[in-house]
Amino acid sequence: MVWALCSAAVWGTAAPPELLRILDPEKSPTTVTREAVNVMGKTLPDARVTVGGVPAKVFATGIFVRDQVPLEVGTNAIVVEARHGARREATTVVVNRALPLKKKRTTEPQALRIEAKSVEPSGEVIATAGEEFIVSCEGTPGQIAEFRLGDGPWRPLVELEESVDGLPSGKYRGVCVAPATLADGKPRTLGLRLRAKSGADAVVKVTGPEQIEIPTKTQVTVWGSDVVRLVRTRGEMTGLVHGLHEVRLAGPYVTVLPPEIVLRVTGKQSGNWHVRLCPTLDAWVSEKDVEMLPEGSAPPHLFFTLVSVGGDELSDMVTIPYPRDARVPYAVSSGVGPAGRPQIFVDFFGAHHAATWISHRPTAQVVREVCVEQPAQDWVRVRVDLSAPQLWGYLVDVTTNSLVLRVRRPPELAQPPKSPLAGLVIALEAGHGGSNTGALGVSGSLEKDINRMAVDELTRQLEAKGAKVIMAREGDTNPNLAERARRATESSATLFISVHANSADQTRGYLRVSGTSTYYKHSFCRDLADAVHKRLLEMTGLGDFGNVGNFNYLPIRELTWMPSMLVEQAFMSNPEDEAKMLDPKFRATMMEAVVKGIEDWLETQRQAQMKSQSARSVPKKKGE
Repeated sequence: MVWALCSAAVWGTAAPPELLRILDPEKSPTTVTREAVNVMGKTLPDARVTVGGVPAKVFATGIFVRDQVPLEVGTNAIVVEARHGARREATTVVVNRALPLKKKRTTEPQALRIEAKSVEPSGEVIATAGEEFIVSCEGTPGQIAEFRLGDGPWRPLVELEESVDGLPSGKYRGVCVAPATLADGKPRTLGLRLRAKSGADAVVKVTGPEQIEIPTKTQVTVWGSDVVRLVRTRGEMTGLVHGLHEVRLAGPYVTVLPPEIVLRVTGKQSGNWHVRLCPTLDAWVSEKDVEMLPEGSAPPHLFFTLVSVGGDELSDMVTIPYPRDARVPYAVSSGVGPAGRPQIFVDFFGAHHAATWISHRPTAQVVREVCVEQPAQDWVRVRVDLSAPQLWGYLVDVTTNSLVLRVRRPPELAQPPKSPLAGLVIALEAGHGGSNTGALGVSGSLEKDINRMAVDELTRQLEAKGAKVIMAREGDTNPNLAERARRATESSATLFISVHANSADQTRGYLRVSGTSTYYKHSFCRDLADAVHKRLLEMTGLGDFGNVGNFNYLPIRELTWMPSMLVEQAFMSNPEDEAKMLDPKFRATMMEAVVKGIEDWLETQRQAQMKSQSARSVPKKKGE
């Protein structure tokens, strides 16, 4: 009754705002096997909260957290109390801690078994005679495991060692060398068997049959090496990867190819063709992205005797003969040479060096020299050395008879005291959008909204410096990533900045992972990302999550026409980071740091340009 009267006096007839709500654990009671639990909830931003008698941090969003509250085995009653002025509310979170069920590992007698779901490879496998692939399975530990193809001889699998408790693992692995004796193009079933060990070697005794054999669902076909097999790319962006794996954002890619490029294949596994680029380099391509050419088709081979270097009003051009009947795979990359100058490499696979005439014309302004080399059999490299200290971008265009590498020239940077941003076009991307909401903040905020607010603020500040901004995605739309990269490229912006917010697993605590980070893919973008990263650390006080290279986010991977980078503002999964990103003043400071980082990098370029211009304008003395 006293509480009711007090409440009515303060809040009138309206219900007071909610003082305490538990968000994690979602249920009470709840059962876990961990030694600690994180408690997170919602209160008023200026309330005081204790969790298990220990003060919890309360953030501007009203989210409070106490990480890693220790648990005893059995029932734990954790009292959570919130106070706001005269108001007090408390609740009890009940967490039952159970001991984890460990996978039973024992030396007690067991029946022989092979777990069918563990068998690798699964499905269709094709290999050229002499090629290798790995065979593995799991089963009764401590036994003798073997495999064979069809009715062929049994081959051994070796049991992997387990160092945790010294007991056998039951994980068996071996290598199959595709035998030439089976190179008739007929599929054969991969068979597995397990035989009981005997005598002193038998760590685990066997009950029941002392040998089991199972046919798997894996069908293996062996090709002879006397036939060349070819596929042709049919997608707009066909990626060739280094190996069979699954990683976030896909890749890393050996190259990404346009349609009608012919590839030599030597086998197949997990829905991917095994590609032989040259004797020292293989790759894999999805069968969905290529079409098989008729048996007997001749592989293309490329050679060229001349390369032309020149330029038009927009860029320098390196033109390499590349006729339709010699569409071998190629890869383009960039780096830095021994003299510290940028380099671009165009690698052709299925080619030989025949170039004896490399024509350099004075219309080329940033390309210093082009050389052709042959690093290995069937691999020709065109090396493009630049005269400027910074690569500003490049594009590759395949025409009817040529591959044309366009090398971008430096932009005209405004003279001091103007900002070097003045007059430049900057492409921005607010990550995610539309139905693709991105990460969910602990208070319920959406990453797409935090990104959009940040980009709007970044736009305001860039325009105040005299820059023009174009958007890779407008409003709350969700164009695909390739479309975002295309829009930026077609805008001919000077720089591309993508803005996102990070997120991490919270199992070990909401406050455990925090901080700001920057990302880039290509080496010529590294210093821009580093300059922005340094300013973010200096001006925001956020923790350091690093300047991350070789990042495979598609827009910054595909955007080679301009320096490009990605900013991960902070962590949506961290309530302190999230509250800062939702604060307009902090957002303005963070975007100011991005702008200043860009200016720092551009100022370095401006000083280098002014120094170069000054050196060219100094008259030479007589005799020099």
